[in-house]
Amino acid sequence: MNIYGFAADINGIIGYQGINYQLDQPFKDTLEALDQALIGHLEVTKGKWGIYTDIQYVKTEEEKQVYNYPIALSTTVNLSNAGIYYRAFEQFSDGTGWIIEPTLGVNYTDLEGTLDALGKGVAVEKHWFEYFGGARIRYNSTSPWNLAAQYTHGTEQTQIAQAYLGYRKAVFSTPVNFRVGYRYVSQDYSDGNFKWDTVQKGPVVGLGFGF
Repeated sequence: MNIYGFAADINGIIGYQGINYQLDQPFKDTLEALDQALIGHLEVTKGKWGIYTDIQYVKTEEEKQVYNYPIALSTTVNLSNAGIYYRAFEQFSDGTGWIIEPTLGVNYTDLEGTLDALGKGVAVEKHWFEYFGGARIRYNSTSPWNLAAQYTHGTEQTQIAQAYLGYRKAVFSTPVNFRVGYRYVSQDYSDGNFKWDTVQKGPVVGLGFGF
């Protein structure tokens, strides 16, 4: 189980019914508008097979006015996935060295937001599923240091890339992996009069617990 914080810069376009809102929100603005956040990762392995789920839920509330320009008063973004992987390559049988694991799964994106222009509010709700494929790469050494990276590409153009440097240490007899890294999430989805073309990117800090 991993729990992490994602210091995301968000930029792109939210479009609905001919209104386009240009997103350009650095992490400090996201933090100021933050109302609720839940980010986590759960993984179960048996032999060379494994399953996992990842949840990134962020809700922001804003109260600001920009003359003659649409603004997002509130946004709720739930980006979650579930996947399966197989350990196709293992450099050494003791788990050290390079490990390559192809992965397949499903992404789920659920968006709720409010756009405002000249006093007119427009509520936006959209959700979609998509299949994805990709690969996980890990490197374990005989020291506590370790590396991990993953890239997936979805059928609706969601791309998620992430890489981590970890340090394993037992805390009260529980194995803990302290991790720092970088996460990149790109989505380019359109459906009729709705468009969601955004990039979230930034550093990640987290803890992984083994049971």
